[in-house]
Amino acid sequence: MSGSLDRCVACGSRALDHELDWHGYEILECRECGLSMTGNPDYTRDRYVAAYAGDSDAATLPSEYAHIYTAPERRLALELSSHVVPPPQLTPAERRALAWIERHAPFAGPIVDCGCGTGRFLRALKRKRIAARGFELSPDVVAQLRSAGLDVEQGAAPDFPWAADPPYAVTFFEVLEHLPQPAAFLAPLRERFPNAHVLASVPSPTRVAVLKGNRQPVDYPPNHFLRWTPAALQRFFSALGYRDVQVELPPPPGSDVLPGAASAFRRYVRREAAADLQASTNERAPAPPPSRGAATAAVLGARTYQSVTNLVGLPIARRWAARGASASSMLVIASP
Repeated sequence: MSGSLDRCVACGSRALDHELDWHGYEILECRECGLSMTGNPDYTRDRYVAAYAGDSDAATLPSEYAHIYTAPERRLALELSSHVVPPPQLTPAERRALAWIERHAPFAGPIVDCGCGTGRFLRALKRKRIAARGFELSPDVVAQLRSAGLDVEQGAAPDFPWAADPPYAVTFFEVLEHLPQPAAFLAPLRERFPNAHVLASVPSPTRVAVLKGNRQPVDYPPNHFLRWTPAALQRFFSALGYRDVQVELPPPPGSDVLPGAASAFRRYVRREAAADLQASTNERAPAPPPSRGAATAAVLGARTYQSVTNLVGLPIARRWAARGASASSMLVIASP
């Protein structure tokens, strides 16, 4: 074993096996909890900020997957220009997290959403009249979310700025898989807010795409440094001192089983990114933002498309669920 790690970053076991080499990264697997981790990670916060800004030199993802970071800003820009923005369509894991927060937290204290992305969960909390503040690394995304009327600041765990009453819960949606040493972020947070609950979603090892053998490059470093399992989540949060750790694997929605569900939007983003690059190369002014009518049509069209794919794919999703498949992400709820 040539990687720099000598023990599992989730459970502390030394029972590590060499799984594979990936473009200069060594992937190790823990025989105790099943976690796959990067033996020689090179994580930096700046890389993700650059990727959100569309910097091709950031190399967080291959160019054909760059839309994963550039799409949020484009989506936010459309929503800010739209006449109407429909209620946020949460993932199954996010819906379960919201239901848990509704049951426990409305009057118990604010919610902190770390890595809040496009603000989808913040908007859902705001609709429920639950106090919340989001933190995001990208200053451009923060500015757009503030323009949308959300309480967002630039920052990240564990040292995000906080002067209010201690939060009741801290959420991390699709964040922990990017952190090669998660205890470096979660242990100080546990000490800083000892009574706060943690709700986090990570890609599920039993999602339909993985069961089909369609693991994508986005699931490898330098984008995902960890591949969590339910056992790894249980042991990791228990080791941090959380007394009650629950892991939930929701069934897949219809859109998870339709492989072309997002292809149209991806093609659009790639085409727009290529146009932006050509414009900058030719030193032309960037294209004007879409009209309010066009933005409204795009926002409502995307929402309708997602709803239709969920409905059309539902029978297939139920068959996959009967075979043990889950939604794309699983949820962990860690209580002190």
